Amino acid sequence: MELSQLSYFVQVAAHGSFSRAAAVLEVTQPFLSRQIRRLEVELHRHLFYRHGRGISLTDDGQNFLLIAKSVLHQLELASQVRTADENELSGRFVLGLTPSLARILTVPLVRAFTARFPLAKLSIVEGLSRSLHEMLLVERLDAAVLHDQAPSSLIDIEPVMVDVLCMIARRSASGEEPASISFDALAKLPVIFPSAPHPLRSIVEAQATKNGVKLDVVHDIDGVETILELVQEGFGHTIASAIVLKAGRWSQTLAAIPIVGPSMTTTLSLATSVRHQPKALHRMTLDIIRELFSRLPPTVP
Repeated sequence: MELSQLSYFVQVAAHGSFSRAAAVLEVTQPFLSRQIRRLEVELHRHLFYRHGRGISLTDDGQNFLLIAKSVLHQLELASQVRTADENELSGRFVLGLTPSLARILTVPLVRAFTARFPLAKLSIVEGLSRSLHEMLLVERLDAAVLHDQAPSSLIDIEPVMVDVLCMIARRSASGEEPASISFDALAKLPVIFPSAPHPLRSIVEAQATKNGVKLDVVHDIDGVETILELVQEGFGHTIASAIVLKAGRWSQTLAAIPIVGPSMTTTLSLATSVRHQPKALHRMTLDIIRELFSRLPPTVP
């Protein structure tokens, strides 16, 4: 059981609606429903009656609400003492992010970090996953978010998000995009990829081998922004997580079309060096990063 689940439960109970509570908490309704369901499974109790008019607390839910409010109140009292200590924390936390993730996470992360640790400093290093992995090994980074990173004796891996790979294409003049595209159909289109080795490219090329097709890679370009600009200009398509369109101007001009037959996923993981001795600032910043990922809505329904 997580403390965040208690807070979610109290908000749902207070608003009598998953949708209204989700809006207040700034999370998606499916995410909130999953959190409450997890709580019910862990407690082996139904906390809400779900009916046509909405939801209401069960008897078990009423009893648990008193407990949840008490726990959260005690936590608030403790946090008032802890906040004074956190405000005194100083030092620097260095995080590695891929360019697409940096566009989405940097601003909310800086906002949360500076509010919680006014005397500390945050550094964001952008790079491809393989470069960030190497920097992590030599301890130039405190942590990094990597694509499809395999566990090793030197790196601790904690998956924080699984996302579906899509074909990124220029939006059609009609504005009506296909619901999906088959992998074999995709293989007939010109593709722009980051140069090998690259985690996402490796996934796609391995699938092409399984399907017995050859990808038409027309350009090898390492810069995400440059690839998207080339796609916008009609020089080809690319394959990536739809998360690349979540920030910036590209969401208006490019479309993310899920790939099927088969679908492919990429796993984003929070990576840290096993040799790194985490301090209080390090542990608390990782918690902030986890919270930010938990609030990201699914990129593909």
